[in-house]
Amino acid sequence: MPENLLFHNVIFESKPVAMDIAVRSGIMSQIGPSLSTDDCRVIDVSGTMASPLFIDPHHHLDCAFLSEPPNLSGTLEEAIQINARVKQSRSVEDVYDKACRALRLALQNGTGYIRSHTDIDSVSKLKLLYPILKAKEEFHGLVDVQIAAFPQLGLIADPESIQLMRAAMQAGADVVGGMPHAEASPDDSARHIELLFEIAEEFDADIDMHIDETDDPNSHTLELLADATLCHGYEGRVTAGHCCALAAYPDDYAAQVIEKVAQARINIITNPLINLYLQGRYDQQPVRRGITRVKQLLKAGVNVSCGSDDISNLFFPFGRMDMLEVAMVTSVVAHLTCPEEIQTAFDMPRSRAAHALNLQEYGIMVGKPANFVLLEAMTAQAALQIQPIKRLVVREGRIVASRDVIINKNTTEDGAYVR
Repeated sequence: MPENLLFHNVIFESKPVAMDIAVRSGIMSQIGPSLSTDDCRVIDVSGTMASPLFIDPHHHLDCAFLSEPPNLSGTLEEAIQINARVKQSRSVEDVYDKACRALRLALQNGTGYIRSHTDIDSVSKLKLLYPILKAKEEFHGLVDVQIAAFPQLGLIADPESIQLMRAAMQAGADVVGGMPHAEASPDDSARHIELLFEIAEEFDADIDMHIDETDDPNSHTLELLADATLCHGYEGRVTAGHCCALAAYPDDYAAQVIEKVAQARINIITNPLINLYLQGRYDQQPVRRGITRVKQLLKAGVNVSCGSDDISNLFFPFGRMDMLEVAMVTSVVAHLTCPEEIQTAFDMPRSRAAHALNLQEYGIMVGKPANFVLLEAMTAQAALQIQPIKRLVVREGRIVASRDVIINKNTTEDGAYVR
């Protein structure tokens, strides 16, 4: 059992004065000023801000740190082609080690939850799934991983993937993924979506698809997904990632699609770093940037969050597994610049992502598990601007990682918790 701790001098975004958080048996038992310390070890955090653990709702752990051979064109198409060639020859140990490296970075930055899309297809079959399942088990209670089975090569174009998707769900994948816009025709895209709804219903699983990750304004799978969601009564259980083509649609058609998305209660995840890097590669000036219509979606009442997508691989050569960086870039590129909009950007990898991932027991509240990160910042704007180095990560009442705040005896030199 974790020891009883009292975090003294904590700042909350909505509170004008410092507070204490008392943690007993891994649960936040009291929150308030000047709490009793008789049965707790006191940790004075000197006015740092408490935030619920960050959430990365869209990532690909199975290709983390996979940068060779290089993607010379910088396009999504070349990245997919290279990945399809090399995935068959990758060792299970390589996939596992690199996924764990990414998860350690995420933990140190205060991320407690990740949804990872894992390739399922006739090339790799379930080969990439098993090491990600192993990494998920290794980091359970530190960074919780939801696995989306992801048929990146298609279902109609790669029909062996249909049964492999069922096998992946039986093996332990949590969510049904998809990529309908990569099929050869609109009819094939519609069939792709329908097949995945059948699998999701079979396993009573949520759905999270890559949708219209293209600059092509004729790619309309977001509308197909919204129609299927309403038809199957799956409102609130479907997430669409990227949705780049929505930015290229004529305004009247975009408004029509957004209205359907809101009606179907589809969650949208924008991945700004990766789409800024990949999209518009074939354009002359002006170059399209590929970011979905974040402000219009928010105005329509759609739940929008942001994901990091990739780290140091064929799809993106950078990344730090830091959701504050992703939220800041989202604020900039989506023009979320008013104070309340900056707050919304800060909430995208927190409460908004928690809603998309259907997380229970999320947030800082008496009676909930003591899961939070302490930041050297006083406001949402400061957190995004400074992206503070100093962070202290608490999971189920234990200090599990620290960066220049408290060096706990149970941490390694780089701050990652050792069990």
